[in-house]
Amino acid sequence: MELTQSEASMEGFDAVVNERNTFSSRTFCSWRSAGWRSVLLQRFVDEPVADELRMSPCADQALVLVTQGDAWMESKGSGRWMGARYTRGQIGLTAPGNSTELRWRSTVPLECIHLYLPGDLVRRVSTELWDVDRGMPEADVLSMTDPLVERVIHSLSDAVDGGMDDLYAESAAHFLAVHLLTRFGGRPEPVTARIGDARIRRAIEMMRENLDQQLTLEDIAGSVWMSVYHFLRVFKAATGQTPRRYLTRLRLRAALRLLRGGDLSITEVALRCGFSSPSSLSAAFSRETGMTPHAFRQNHTNRIPRDAESDLPSGSSNHAQPSAI
Repeated sequence: MELTQSEASMEGFDAVVNERNTFSSRTFCSWRSAGWRSVLLQRFVDEPVADELRMSPCADQALVLVTQGDAWMESKGSGRWMGARYTRGQIGLTAPGNSTELRWRSTVPLECIHLYLPGDLVRRVSTELWDVDRGMPEADVLSMTDPLVERVIHSLSDAVDGGMDDLYAESAAHFLAVHLLTRFGGRPEPVTARIGDARIRRAIEMMRENLDQQLTLEDIAGSVWMSVYHFLRVFKAATGQTPRRYLTRLRLRAALRLLRGGDLSITEVALRCGFSSPSSLSAAFSRETGMTPHAFRQNHTNRIPRDAESDLPSGSSNHAQPSAI
């Protein structure tokens, strides 16, 4: 069953989710398969030849990353066609509200990841970065390379396959919005903050008190009366970590204590610590400690209790997620 555009728009996306056409086949949609609402990630396989495909304008920022193939891509703008070679790693951007007319030629099918950032998010970040009267710079280009954007899109694709929750997607969406807007519009003033900042302390306390809840960045930022973008900047400057990363480690510390000192089932531990399922807990736990929750419990059942935090790596480890967000 295909999603309609109106079904997508209910949660804030104006992107045309139902992108069926004679030239492309969709192989994955995060809306249906992962329940993500902060970004829309889709994978497509395009036919080798397409003659003039018009993409209607939508309110969201579109990013297209080529993952396989070699094609000559042309886009029509201002009454004339412009072309570029599309190979692995090339990225195309379409700014909110802009339409696109495309045609391409290739000897093999073209495989791409399509990522949509909500237009409301892009506009909000633009306002927070600069002045509301400045206007929003347009991230719109037929072809470019950006290793950071490429890495984040691949990380999102891997994360959705690995069962990561929407907080991961939300963090990545804000990061990409800031990165694209500053690339096309210039850098904002730097921010400084300390871990002793009262807002940071309150935010961390809010996380600790609500570990069993499915917190979003807006929930956490709103609890200290800050915008999401400004909160991300201040929190990262103060702690050296993103809020998502910090919250995950708080949840893992709580899980460590429960696994070592209690007789709750793995499922009960996962839900009490805010993980959506035992498999979600197991994936995060294995990335940080190198072992499953069950193995950890067996290894620590008869040990003298100690600080759970000492079982977590102090910094990034070989099991950590990519640090781009």
